[in-house]
Amino acid sequence: MDKLFKVIIASFIVVLLIACATKEERRLYTIGIVQMSEDPLLDEARTGVIDALKEEGFIEGKNIRIDYKNAQGDMPNISLVLRKFIADKVDMIITNSTPCMVAASGIVKEIPVVFTVSFSPEQLKMKEAPSNLAGVYDPLYMNDFVQLMKRVVPKLKVVGIPYNPGEPNASMAAEHLRQELKKQEITLVEMAVSASSEVLQAAQVLANKKVDAIAVSADNTVYISLSSVVKVAEERKIPLFVTEPFQVQKGACAGIGADFYQWGKESGKVAVLIIRGKSAGQIPIQSLNSKVVYVNLKAAEAQGVTLPPDLLKEADRVIR
Repeated sequence: MDKLFKVIIASFIVVLLIACATKEERRLYTIGIVQMSEDPLLDEARTGVIDALKEEGFIEGKNIRIDYKNAQGDMPNISLVLRKFIADKVDMIITNSTPCMVAASGIVKEIPVVFTVSFSPEQLKMKEAPSNLAGVYDPLYMNDFVQLMKRVVPKLKVVGIPYNPGEPNASMAAEHLRQELKKQEITLVEMAVSASSEVLQAAQVLANKKVDAIAVSADNTVYISLSSVVKVAEERKIPLFVTEPFQVQKGACAGIGADFYQWGKESGKVAVLIIRGKSAGQIPIQSLNSKVVYVNLKAAEAQGVTLPPDLLKEADRVIR
């Protein structure tokens, strides 16, 4: 009887150990992704991140778990999402957009953070990049952007920009555009907005100021309502330019800047290094070293300009 009891106890212990081991083996590396808003560009970057993970063998449901949250364009929601990730003890946080990166830099202290679709802490003049932060930033090809506008509008003298000064990325982009235009003796007319509902009126005011072109740069608030800017640009025959080429599909006549899918992939490669054991502090913050040009023939015609033939040849994508 004693032998039987001992056998039963031993068997129970073995089963318990196997169950514990199995539970441990099944624990997935958890990645929390916070995105500023529902936006095709940000979605492209997120897809790039996930594809980069897949290419290195990190697959959702197999050895990693991805907890994706969207802030719906509301800044306070970003903090709520980040605090939920911390409470859930995720293994890594990936931020998609500058506001998300800035918020994570202030809130997340222990968990590694990888950013994509963001300017760098240095560009944003943050005092110091947190030691748990790594990622890939946009060098902002502002000189190229101004040259693009001048190629389409040779007599460019006045540029209008609607932007949200409450977004650090939008404020910084406007400052860089201001400086670049000043070098070339071109006037910048600015219209501040605080919500997407104000974008239409801002574009109308810029049109009334007789700007030669409208520029939109690194601004989530304005991009959400880009259709309003397109409407004014077409009605008033003012060419619209963007620093996010993907937005050309929405009705801008031309754009130059980062390929968001590739941006996401590069950030995903950084995430892979951390999963494999590197600390975020060991990985230098990197610049995205590629840019693309998109042009939209239909939009250009509607906005009263003709795109130069050499620009059409150089463009990575021509939308007809």
